[in-house]
Amino acid sequence: MRRYTGAVVGLAVLVGALGTSTGGHTAINSRFTYNEHLFPIFQRQCGSCHVEGGVAPMSLLTYQEAFPWTQSIREEVLSLRMPPWKAEDGFGDFLNGHVLPAHELDMILEWSAGGYPEGPRDQRPTAPEAVDGWTLGEPSLELTPAEPFDIDADTSEVVRYFTLPTELADDRWITGVDVRPGSRAVVRHVAVYIDDTGQARALEDADADGGPGFASGFDSAEPIAVWWPGQSVVQLDGAGYALPAGADIVARVLYKKTWITEGQAFTDQTSLGLHLTHSAVEAIAHTVVSSPPEVAGPEFVFSHPIAEDVTLRGLLPEMDFEATELQVEGVLPDGSRHPLLLIREPDPGWPTRYWFDTPQPLPSGSEIQVTVTLRGGANREGVPSLFANDAPIRLLVDYTAGAVTAN
Repeated sequence: MRRYTGAVVGLAVLVGALGTSTGGHTAINSRFTYNEHLFPIFQRQCGSCHVEGGVAPMSLLTYQEAFPWTQSIREEVLSLRMPPWKAEDGFGDFLNGHVLPAHELDMILEWSAGGYPEGPRDQRPTAPEAVDGWTLGEPSLELTPAEPFDIDADTSEVVRYFTLPTELADDRWITGVDVRPGSRAVVRHVAVYIDDTGQARALEDADADGGPGFASGFDSAEPIAVWWPGQSVVQLDGAGYALPAGADIVARVLYKKTWITEGQAFTDQTSLGLHLTHSAVEAIAHTVVSSPPEVAGPEFVFSHPIAEDVTLRGLLPEMDFEATELQVEGVLPDGSRHPLLLIREPDPGWPTRYWFDTPQPLPSGSEIQVTVTLRGGANREGVPSLFANDAPIRLLVDYTAGAVTAN
């Protein structure tokens, strides 16, 4: 049976506030109150986005802020449209998954349908202060752009790349990447890359507007990290990305305003925290599973052969089409199928890397098979790729060589 994902965590755009009632007062018949029962859920599942000054257009961390959105919260929970975490629980298990337990779902539904009571005032919680620390603890290396970047009042959405020199004298391995946004209200997504070619420095030097960073032209390799507010940050054990001495880190930041922040100016200086090790670990490599240039629905299948023993560590899908389902399986040489990832209603606006809770070995001769069900009448939307691939459907696969069986 499907477990409910944390449908309120990244509730970035709600379908509208609770309308004015024309049928009189709603009777209070909920056993659950905001102060005693709902606030802890909203704080844990929604608090990284739905907090004052956060990326979401409203806070849910006081009763006065939450109750006007009761009907919308109910609809989003029931429809499973949010959070951006879309992986079907049980079809692959992931380190960075969010789960809204069934009993918490029931509490939200009963509260929203039962008059959404606040509860006794002596139980009223104190809204938490914004936390500005690192999720993974103190990093080995903190990187911050030398100058802040300005988002003017007339700009609703913009992508900016920032070159961050590491100035390391010897090779390291990156086992985790933490992100601390400077302006939480507009930092929607961050992708992180390693550049040992000098390409990013040259683009920044040549950027015509003279501000920090650069706008485009980075022939990106595969990202070592992707982050959005509410995403569980992962530190790997026994595996990492090779970071050559003197290499630069490149942060691709998507700034996006909501209807609340539209027309406002912001200044951002987002920091990255790298967790490094000197000791050699299993080096993570990448491959991309790409669909044919032309796709036809409603369902189509494509695959990628595995020529050596590998252990899958994570998957990052991208889609240019509106789809109702994306399924990834490992097909072993004997024809048996191993479930890897199932996404219902994939959302191109929230690119997510799904890190396996237990690494998944695939022997030589296997293949990675992707099955996509397109929505009727879907047209290609041209979603920019984070790993410079122009296929309409693409899947970035993180793996290590050999048949490692566990972290």
